[in-house]
Amino acid sequence: MDNLINVFMNYKVNRLVQYGVFLLNQDTPFLRKVLKHYFQTYVDNYYYHVFHTIDDDRFNEKNLKLEFTGAKEEMLDDYREYELQVSNEEYAENQAIIRDMEKIAFDICKIDTLKIEEKSQINEVLMEFIKAHDNLQELLGSRLTKLGSMIRETITTCEKMIHYEDNYYILGEKKFEGENAIFQFELIPNIKVLEVYKKGMITKIYQDHRLDEKKMECFLQKVSLFLLKKLLAKEKMDTYILPMDSPFISRGRIDPKVYSLMDNPLFRRHVVIGVPYNTYLAQKTAFAEDFTFACIQDFSHINDIYQKVINIYQEGVFQYLIVSDYRYKDKDFFLNYDHDVLKVLVFEEE
Repeated sequence: MDNLINVFMNYKVNRLVQYGVFLLNQDTPFLRKVLKHYFQTYVDNYYYHVFHTIDDDRFNEKNLKLEFTGAKEEMLDDYREYELQVSNEEYAENQAIIRDMEKIAFDICKIDTLKIEEKSQINEVLMEFIKAHDNLQELLGSRLTKLGSMIRETITTCEKMIHYEDNYYILGEKKFEGENAIFQFELIPNIKVLEVYKKGMITKIYQDHRLDEKKMECFLQKVSLFLLKKLLAKEKMDTYILPMDSPFISRGRIDPKVYSLMDNPLFRRHVVIGVPYNTYLAQKTAFAEDFTFACIQDFSHINDIYQKVINIYQEGVFQYLIVSDYRYKDKDFFLNYDHDVLKVLVFEEE
């Protein structure tokens, strides 16, 4: 199973490359490589707020231009090692492609952000856009309808990708007391859809550990789809805890299949991996990965809760401590715990 967010963003990059090849009316592997580099830079900036050249995380035209200039200089620098491997003519032509594509790619990127309410408006919106960009108008000529069809195809495919749902599980959110911007995800069987079966049978099957891997894959894909929809709708993103237990953290690393489904800047920015403290102690090297981690700890059987919290903090790995259970007399301690580095979270009572 592939990383859903990466699949979506790679599709965006590849479609922008297709627009570029169509507008330029030429297609070579080197041209595609150059366009892809520029468009990947755009996707990193616009969708992920990841910048490679400047020390800023705000997306705007000024910053994107600086990033494109940085991408151009990087490609030119990398290409210098080919000076003695290709003919002088090919070397000069490819250097020119790198330079010339900077402005063209910058304008093509704007097609991705065109505000199109209805597909019937595509050609109208596209015509106004092309009129405002002389370089693209010259390249396009009388082929506006064809480009419009390509954009329609892109929109249709993206809609199918983000609206796909399976009906067997639901992504739920558990709330923490006193917190409005931090939630914990949970994967819930959709009993209503499966009502033809006995509820007890469904619960038994859901708890079967032989299905853990498939459930985790489903869980991660649902989380990715959730984030993707929020991103595209420009909705506020909160912080989300994703619990993960020992079956997926072993031999000192996160399971490679699980890791690949989380390996994305959007995921890293908004999702915190929650793990039981005992799992962490047994697999410490797994937590060198560049994710944010939360410690999940049951305090109901611990007498010196203060020292336990200190021990967890001193590991230097966790930004959050999730109290999965506790003795009622200790509740105020957890709710009032104040620390610059470690934030303590207690679930709302059901």
